[in-house]
Amino acid sequence: MMTKKKISWITPTCYVDVDLPIINKLQVVYDIHWFVILQPKDGENTKAYIEKVLGKEKLVRIFYMWQKHRIRSIKNLFFIYNLIYKAKSVKPAVYYTSEYAQPVGVLLYKWLLPLNKTIAACHNVTTPKGANNEKFTRFYTDKWLSTFKNIQTFSRSQYNALVSKYKNKNVLMAHLALKDYGEPTKAQRKEGITFLVFGNIVRYKRIDLLLKAVNILNKRGVTNFKVKIAGNCKNWETNYAPLIKCPERYDLDIRRIPNEAVADLFAESDYFVMPYQDIAQSGAITVAFRYNIPVLCSDIDQFSEFVTDGITGFIFKSQDEKSLANKMEWILKNHQQVYNIIKLNEQKFVDENFSLSAIVDKYQSYIDKL
Repeated sequence: MMTKKKISWITPTCYVDVDLPIINKLQVVYDIHWFVILQPKDGENTKAYIEKVLGKEKLVRIFYMWQKHRIRSIKNLFFIYNLIYKAKSVKPAVYYTSEYAQPVGVLLYKWLLPLNKTIAACHNVTTPKGANNEKFTRFYTDKWLSTFKNIQTFSRSQYNALVSKYKNKNVLMAHLALKDYGEPTKAQRKEGITFLVFGNIVRYKRIDLLLKAVNILNKRGVTNFKVKIAGNCKNWETNYAPLIKCPERYDLDIRRIPNEAVADLFAESDYFVMPYQDIAQSGAITVAFRYNIPVLCSDIDQFSEFVTDGITGFIFKSQDEKSLANKMEWILKNHQQVYNIIKLNEQKFVDENFSLSAIVDKYQSYIDKL
C-alpha cells in the first residue's frame, strides 16, 4: 500500500469553515495533521463544530491549540513558535497555513519552515478600504506575499491582483467551498419580502447605505418589505442606529450569530444584500449561494465574477444609496416575475463553479505537484 503524503495544516478559528470541507475530503488522500487555533471565547463551539462534521470515523489527526492572548499581541510570540515547532515535529512533506500570526508570524515562518514546501493561503491580497488596522494589514500582507512562493488565493480577482504585483509565484486559485450550516428547520417566509444582511458589520461593508436607502423608500411610500440585519457590530448604537428613521421596517439581531441559527436565517429571507464599497473576497456570498438566495450587491470588480445583473443576481452603483433604493424598489415591483428565474440561474452558476469535488481536485493537483 502506498504511503500517504503527510501534511501539517494550520488553521485559525476564523478560517475553520473554509478549511474544514476541504480537509474532510482530502483526509482520504493525505495523512493530515491539523493544527487548529482556538480562542477562549468560542473555542469550544468551534471544536464541537469540527467534531460533528468529521464524525467518529475521521482520519485526520487534530491538535487543538488554545491561544490565550488577543490575536495581534506580541505575547503570542512563544505560542506561534510552539505551534510551528509542533507542526514540524510530525515531519510532513508539505505545510499549509492560513494563520497569518500577526505581527511576527512571517519572520517565524521564514526562520523555521522550508518555504519551498509551504503553502500560504492569502484570503485578502488587497486590503479593503476601511478595514480594521488598514495600514498595518496592507504592510503585513505585502511581507506575507513577498516571503512565500507557494500561495493560494480564493477568487479570480485576488489571483489577478497577486500575479500583477508579485512575480515568480506558484499560485493555486481555488474558490471558497460553499459555507454549509446544515438544512433549515423553518420554511421560507410566505408574506412580504425580506432583505438580509449577515456577518460582522464593519465600515467597508457600508451598511449605512442600506439604512439610508430604506429611508428613501419610506419617503416614496414603498413599505412592502423588511430588512433583517444579523451580525456582530462593535459600534452599532453610535454609527448605525441613528440612521434608522422607520424602525418598523427592520428586524435586528446585532450579535455574533451562532452557527446553528444561520440556515434558518437564510431560509426566512428572500434577498441577500451586500452594499460593500470594497472587499478582497467574501465568504458570506457563498452562504447565499448555498441556500440559493439571490444577491443584491454593489458594482465593485470583486463581485463581477459572481453576480451578473438581472441574470444571477442584482447590482447597484457602489456608494450610492439612491441607486440601491432604486434597485430595491425595482425588485419589489418585479419580485413575482423574476425571483424564481434568478434563483435557477444562480443555482446553475453555483453548480458549474462551486462544486466541492472540483475545488478539492484543484487542491490535490497543486499539492501533488509541489
